[in-house]
Amino acid sequence: MLGFRSINRRQTSGFTLLELLTVLTIMAAVGGIVVTTLGSGLTVVDGAGRSVTGEAVATQATFIEIEKALMGSREQSGYHTHNLELPSRIAGLLIDVDGLGSFDFTSHLGWNGPYLFDTGARYGDATEPADADNFTSTYGNDSDPAILDAWGKPIVLQQSDTTDARLVSAGPNQILETDPSNAVDADRGDDLVRFLLTIDPNL
Repeated sequence: MLGFRSINRRQTSGFTLLELLTVLTIMAAVGGIVVTTLGSGLTVVDGAGRSVTGEAVATQATFIEIEKALMGSREQSGYHTHNLELPSRIAGLLIDVDGLGSFDFTSHLGWNGPYLFDTGARYGDATEPADADNFTSTYGNDSDPAILDAWGKPIVLQQSDTTDARLVSAGPNQILETDPSNAVDADRGDDLVRFLLTIDPNL
């Protein structure tokens, strides 16, 4: 009888590793949904112990998807792989803005998009008033498809030369403050930046 009780106690106490991993996976998935859907006002702590908003987390996730479309990933080739350069603006991931022509299956070169889904957002619609927010024609034409950050402004591609490229979100104040011609730019205001061909020179 004592042996039976002892075995029974062992079987009902605690969780298996598989059960814990399943719960953690579900919590992570739900947490991601909460961050991207609740966004405003939600604050999380990143790996370095800094507080970041839900909008910033969602925008960084969008950066990652844009980077995959630009640079490629293990699963698929990106714009850079097919064209040996980056597009002049983000719209190049959705339409052939640089007139590169259709993909050549023999040489494996040419525009082979769209590399991202068109959500229906347009650069001009999302940048009003453009003159106050620094969203110039360098970053897009009014009819260009746009990829928006969590604050509803277009994410832009900045390139100061062939070795320096970065994605920039205007951040909470919705004004682009990162100097497009200066790779070493410690004063970016509240802009979010993701470097593509180089690492952040301010680190």
